[in-house]
Amino acid sequence: METTPLSPMARQPGAAAVRSPEASPAETRAANTIKVFVLTGFVGEAAFLVLGLVLFPDHGPLLWRMVWTLGLCGIGMGAAVGALTFLTTSRLPLGSRSAYVATAGGGAVLYGVCQTLCWSLDHNVGLNYWGSQDMPVLFLVKGYAGALLGGLLASFHLNSATGAAMMCRLKVFR
Repeated sequence: METTPLSPMARQPGAAAVRSPEASPAETRAANTIKVFVLTGFVGEAAFLVLGLVLFPDHGPLLWRMVWTLGLCGIGMGAAVGALTFLTTSRLPLGSRSAYVATAGGGAVLYGVCQTLCWSLDHNVGLNYWGSQDMPVLFLVKGYAGALLGGLLASFHLNSATGAAMMCRLKVFR
């Protein structure tokens, strides 16, 4: 039987066990990657929701704006970005320089693709919920900055013992 080294989280003193007895290390790593990207995407989208409500309070019903940002983008986009990032980084050793770079770069690029899709929908379909027609540069800059930050934060949380310990304290990795 082949043994797999534990992730940086499990090596952390006092950290909770990262995997359940029935889960394989690959399944646990996939679940953790998706969870981190869902959390990162959800927090980013919540910030964009607040910013949009402050700058553009009259641009569409609150319920649909919340469904779009928190449901479709926060959870849906985060899960898709996490799954695709896992597929591209699963063979890299956790904590390695290549894993840091691939996770951060892949996450940022995929979040950037989602940002472009969001801008296109908001701008071209005529919804203008988020000000893509009123302030297109702000819309794009905040989205791409958020994509870069999201990729970097997710990479930190997945590839460093400090980030993994933070996720354990938040009870994200169960």
